[in-house]
Amino acid sequence: STKEFIDRRVILEAKRMLACSDHAAARIGARLGFSSATNFNKFFHQRSGMTPIAFRTAVRGRSRAAGR
Repeated sequence: STKEFIDRRVILEAKRMLACSDHAAARIGARLGFSSATNFNKFFHQRSGMTPIAFRTAVRGRSRAAGR
């Protein structure tokens, strides 16, 4: 559906921003149109299976491991 398409696009952009910037998750959520950090965290967790901070930590851990 259209909503699913938009949700997938928002998650993709959130993941990109979390991986490539040092902005706080709350700021990223606000830039993506969420009214609160809580709403963004809940949305992200429901669709990706992890919190925004856990995602960032995992991605950056993989990046450091690959650079060795």
